[in-house]
Amino acid sequence: MLRSKLNSLTQIPLTINTPESQEAGTESRSRTDLPLPVAPAASSFWREWRWWLPPAVIALALVLYFVDPFIGDWDGMDYTMLSLDGYPSSMALGRNLFIFTNHFLFLIGHALFNVQADKAYLIFKYAVVAQAPLAVIACWLLARDISGSLRTATIAALLIVFSPVFVLYGGQVMTDVPSVLILATSLIIHLRGVQQRKVWLVLVGAGLMGLGVNLRETIGFYAPWLVLAPFLLGWKFERREILWVASSVVLFAVLALGWFGFWFITDEHYRWVWHGWRESMRDESARHPVALRNIKPYVIFYFISAPLVFLTIPFAPILEWLKHRLSPMLLLWLVAFFANVLLFFNYSTTVNWRYFLTGLPGIVPLGAYWLLRIAQRPLKNERRAFVVCASLIAALAITFAVIAHPVSYEFIQRRAMSKEYRQRLEKVPLDAIMISGAQTIAVHYWASIGSGRWKTIGTGGGWPGDQIFPIIQNHLDHRRRVFIDTDPRWWSPCGWQRDEIPLIVELEKRFSFRRVDETIYEISWPGDPKARDNPNLTRLLPENRPEDTRKCPPTKP
Repeated sequence: MLRSKLNSLTQIPLTINTPESQEAGTESRSRTDLPLPVAPAASSFWREWRWWLPPAVIALALVLYFVDPFIGDWDGMDYTMLSLDGYPSSMALGRNLFIFTNHFLFLIGHALFNVQADKAYLIFKYAVVAQAPLAVIACWLLARDISGSLRTATIAALLIVFSPVFVLYGGQVMTDVPSVLILATSLIIHLRGVQQRKVWLVLVGAGLMGLGVNLRETIGFYAPWLVLAPFLLGWKFERREILWVASSVVLFAVLALGWFGFWFITDEHYRWVWHGWRESMRDESARHPVALRNIKPYVIFYFISAPLVFLTIPFAPILEWLKHRLSPMLLLWLVAFFANVLLFFNYSTTVNWRYFLTGLPGIVPLGAYWLLRIAQRPLKNERRAFVVCASLIAALAITFAVIAHPVSYEFIQRRAMSKEYRQRLEKVPLDAIMISGAQTIAVHYWASIGSGRWKTIGTGGGWPGDQIFPIIQNHLDHRRRVFIDTDPRWWSPCGWQRDEIPLIVELEKRFSFRRVDETIYEISWPGDPKARDNPNLTRLLPENRPEDTRKCPPTKP
């Protein structure tokens, strides 16, 4: 019994093309190519290692080369702090799977190797790195199973491998790459369960997808696949099949929402911080409302997240529909594309490019298939088409890396400075209130691991707007010392910080300043005879920083 279940996880569709059969000519597929495969040897995956191993190795090499020198994005530092505490994030549904997996890894590392809190980020970061090649292999398997082609699967895997988002976020304490792994795995299991009419596989796939929502909520956008795929793949619209599908959807919903529901119902503090997150998102959404002008940054970020995949969007689904109508591969493409379209209604999509990784595992199989078909027409041979497509993907990746390297390198190095920010904090009291711009999260991080008791006046989602003046005055009235770091690197003239800088500049008119070092100043009450230094905050204004504004991405709506 156990052996049969294990074998079912390594089965491949009936129409999988071997290299020999592929060289014979163009693949022919129809809607009924994939429903019910025979049971091939469980070792078929290992026999095909020449197809999936190179993309996996390339992915690991690229991720290690571009690995973040510290933790990564702001969210990554937040995840690190929460993983140490074993407490869910206030964002969305809590990211429980990611945080508690990391917490468990830290407990093991601390117990066995005495890993301390300030080094825990290394465990979390390299756990993500280790998942990068596994995610590529999972995407290869999904593409192979749904397309029936080893070459299509390999091109699809390469499209994932050379996605700049995948490479850069594969070396950070972030949920993006782990979400690709769990999403692709859940789709593989569910697809095979549907093809083989094995209800336990359908339920496992749906449950794993639901569990993945606790890693990244956008996985939930693939829920329509759970409802539509079984009937497209030959299940009859009868009571038993409807019950199976309904059961899978219920299991998906329970596992997707249950973990968050537990914390929300049982923990009063969590309810409080979650509502605080909701309020900050409401404020941010008001600052960046959904509008037609957002199409420009949306399209630009969509393109640079995976350029060649983006270019297949106009033709791949149309050609597939004309040739095969609504095939399983087209359905998966539509569900994935729908997931990315929904991102348009989130303000973050206009300021961050990484969210488009959501749809990539479902979009690349169809894109890869039609790239090969189109290339094969003039080349008259699928092997040549495969080589040309693989070379094109690599060439585009190298070109993009050369063009984007100066900006991305500076951005990564700026984040790495969070690691050294602890030395700056040593120059202020342990209980200081800090206004540190982009290094706000670094202040929280170093305070959370016990280096101090610093608090902050936030930026981004925590920015108080024009309430910053009474907030500072309140701190001063209660004899709490307030400091501002005026380093221009922490006050970017691009994106959301651009709107914060004018209020920072206005502080000069309302308070006095005492210099601590080159960029850190203590804020004091107006007219303080001991605070007569000039912080020259006007130098932070975008119009006074032409060199920096020229580096801003062309995505401002």
